[in-house]
Amino acid sequence: MFEQIKKLADVSSRGGRVPPIYLYLVFIIPGFAYSVTKTGQLNFIPFILVSTAIMPLIAATNLFDDYFDYDLGFDKKDSPNTIYRRHPIFHYKVTPTYLIRWAVVFSIIYLIFSFLISLKYGLVLNLIAIIGLALGYGYTGPPFGYKYLGLGEIGVLLSAIAASEFISVAAIGRFYPTSVLFFLPFSLLIALVLFLGNYRDLEFDQKSGFKTLATVLGRRKSGLFSALVFTIFYGTIAILYFMRIYGEFSLIDFITAPFAYYLTVEWSKRDSSKFERFAGPYLFAILMLLILLLVL
Repeated sequence: MFEQIKKLADVSSRGGRVPPIYLYLVFIIPGFAYSVTKTGQLNFIPFILVSTAIMPLIAATNLFDDYFDYDLGFDKKDSPNTIYRRHPIFHYKVTPTYLIRWAVVFSIIYLIFSFLISLKYGLVLNLIAIIGLALGYGYTGPPFGYKYLGLGEIGVLLSAIAASEFISVAAIGRFYPTSVLFFLPFSLLIALVLFLGNYRDLEFDQKSGFKTLATVLGRRKSGLFSALVFTIFYGTIAILYFMRIYGEFSLIDFITAPFAYYLTVEWSKRDSSKFERFAGPYLFAILMLLILLLVL
């Protein structure tokens, strides 16, 4: 029994490797940070509850992704997803039915947990929960499958905003439209992490006909795209400061700009298969510093 649970945990979390498990922190903490700036209080209980509720959604999204990638013929024995991690079908020898069954189970657990939380912190949380599930399933599931249209980064950006809204609304008790702007810089760099993964698989995806933003842009333009994202990121911080959505300490995050420039320079120089692990910690540090500055 324990081995079966351990296998399911590894399969649904992808062993914490794709994406790296530590990035979950910058997926959930912005919502908590926003609640602190609005209320001046550390609302730990709703933060912990919602953060826990989101975990089954992430597991379900991973399982839907693996199921449809395999079903459509993108995940094979020699594909990047099989090389960089323990692919559930090729490593654990589970069936596609196993993946889709547990994806549905985790989705139901997520909706039930979200509903129970909404009884305490507001029924509007159910709407956010449904949007989150639609984005998670729609990443690869029909009739959307926006990942296969080269729109995966946009989906991740929206999912990051939805996760932050879920936490902030529960912690504050209401929705503030300005919160979307508050979460935008974080969501931009989280989407850039996905782009790094697609850039890693660039050559394989081009050969297999798998359309991603990285395959559309190519190696050189991918570096330019990262520079554009970083420019928007820092520009948005400045704009949010002048709009008084961010405090003055947020401008200290500009000290990380040289690291962002360094990444854009290194983009075309380094092996694309290793660049995600190289750049990921830099992005994590930039985002975590911004979170700390916002709650000061």
